[in-house]
Amino acid sequence: TVSRLGFSNPALRQYLNDRFSVGLGQPGCFVGEPVFEATFGWKAAEQTLAALSPSLLSPRLLDALDRPAGIQGASYRFARDAKPYRHQLEAWKLLAQPEPQSVIVTSGTGSGKTECFMVPILDQLAREAESSSAPIEGVRALFLYPLNALIQSQQERLHAWTGPFGGAIRFCLYNGNTGERPVPSHISAQTPNQVLDRQTLRASPPPLLV
Repeated sequence: TVSRLGFSNPALRQYLNDRFSVGLGQPGCFVGEPVFEATFGWKAAEQTLAALSPSLLSPRLLDALDRPAGIQGASYRFARDAKPYRHQLEAWKLLAQPEPQSVIVTSGTGSGKTECFMVPILDQLAREAESSSAPIEGVRALFLYPLNALIQSQQERLHAWTGPFGGAIRFCLYNGNTGERPVPSHISAQTPNQVLDRQTLRASPPPLLV
């Protein structure tokens, strides 16, 4: 820092050299001591995903969660013999009720908050797809994120879990980077579950808009 920034003030240079030379953990050290925070595992439900099908989870969705699509799909595998967290199961039961419900989930990073709302939505779409011979058309769910960086992982997750439906359940990542004109057919054919342009979005809106 001192050599690259080239401070011309001798007193400032001497002060920084003195501070930077103090050992870690010693009084006056420029770098603070490391902080360790203990975390505890979240409580798992008693039932496995397989035990929740077909009453709470569609068999087709269960297969998609267990065998996600794409190269990165393995990162989002939700095995049928896995047990969801208790807060996930409680959210699924509430959102599966016939009457619309509002749910707020507060939990730590990595506790599966995304699955709390995404799995029930995909379950409803999977059941709708079973009774339809054509891909579902018309927006059913809107996911809002303040930053594009937050959307990236959701895009990968949606691709992994909607891919096994072969285009019956589609989604569109809609932001400033979404092009106006349709992409070449050889590119769109690789991802039949994702709408890649605005013209297609308007002409045949997918059920999931992110």
